[in-house]
Amino acid sequence: MKVVIIGAGEVGYFLAKRLISEGHDVTIIENNPERHRRALETLDASVIHGNGTSVAAQLQAEVDKSDVLLSVSGMDETNILCSMIAKQLGVKKCVARVRNEEFSKPGARITPDTFNIDLMIHPEQTAAYEIVRLIERSSALKIADFEDGKLQIMALQIKNDSPIIDRSIQEVITDNSQIEFLCLGIYRGAKTIIPHGHNIYRSGDVVYFIARKEDIPEVSKVVGYREREQQNVMIIGAGQLGKLVASQLSNEINVKLIEQDLETAETVSAYLNDTLVLHGDGTDVDLLASERIQDMDCFVAVSGSEKTNLLSGLLARYMGVKRVIIHLTTNEYIPIMNRIGMDAVVSKNITTVNAIMKYIRRGNVIAVSLFEDIDAEAIELEPKEKSLITSKPLQELKLPADMIVGAVIRAGAITIPHGDTRIEVGDRVVVFIKPSMISKVEKYFN
Repeated sequence: MKVVIIGAGEVGYFLAKRLISEGHDVTIIENNPERHRRALETLDASVIHGNGTSVAAQLQAEVDKSDVLLSVSGMDETNILCSMIAKQLGVKKCVARVRNEEFSKPGARITPDTFNIDLMIHPEQTAAYEIVRLIERSSALKIADFEDGKLQIMALQIKNDSPIIDRSIQEVITDNSQIEFLCLGIYRGAKTIIPHGHNIYRSGDVVYFIARKEDIPEVSKVVGYREREQQNVMIIGAGQLGKLVASQLSNEINVKLIEQDLETAETVSAYLNDTLVLHGDGTDVDLLASERIQDMDCFVAVSGSEKTNLLSGLLARYMGVKRVIIHLTTNEYIPIMNRIGMDAVVSKNITTVNAIMKYIRRGNVIAVSLFEDIDAEAIELEPKEKSLITSKPLQELKLPADMIVGAVIRAGAITIPHGDTRIEVGDRVVVFIKPSMISKVEKYFN
């Protein structure tokens, strides 16, 4: 597939890396000299120094011969205009990242169709939804939904006192046979392991489990966690993301929202009737102490400043908050956050990439979830008639070692598979794989 990306910021750069790893032909247009140089020196892609809204730059990138344009610069107006130009030049599909809520809210008079854009992505909405799910799951580092949330993948860290330390995956499954779940992946010492029954759990591992939503709390108990009810939440930052999170939580949870900009605080206070909005600095120790931060069940830092989110998150951990969730935009920081005490990290950049990759892989790929800290992803596929995956039970198929079938969805019923499970045409299958295996795995379903 030939892809043109407008913008080599965090989203564009990460997208390019993913697409290149899957063998796609990628061209990037970037106007910023530093970002252009970074992409040119580190990516196996054609990188053009120019403005994405320039017809000449788009023609140099051969937009007219491309399958899809991904417009992911930091400016809504630029992304919309780039997409409109590309459509006029003849690109087949356009995807634009647009933060303005006016285009995505129910009943909007101006929609993506107005601009001839095939997919318009609102990063804050998807990130807010992920944060709310992480607050609900008080032990999870990551949560990914499939089948409208009825099936979930959850990442947990193995603590020093976990009952599963030094035990094999098969032993833990056998001892908890009343719960249907699988271990899909292990992140250990900067290495991603696609495990099998003989692999051993170690202290410090970040482990990715799959189970039905109702069984997820039981999986947490197996690992040694107890789900805690979330009653008091403090949020730093009343921008779009903070406002969306607060609005989704405030009906059922006591929410305090701290915002440094007075005008923003007053505006949001009038909008969020059930939320206590405070004007102040989220890194002010005296303010945090006076608001009894130690009594918070969860602290969420989602301001527009990455430094503020990091510092306030560290302060919250030091001052005794039970759970800390922060938002970051720099992907390189994310893998180390757990080591410095952050319980969970959300990136609206990664949620944007997830949505785009799902769209690009349409066909027999139904859904995709990327995990920024490990070299693996979950995809949902649907097998075609006479495909290899339907020919025999799973244990007889000799599937690649870097692939695990995590769940089978048949007529709305979810099955966590075993070796004797046989996949049928019409099933939807969740597979956990390394990105380099995607084309090979898809052959089993074609």
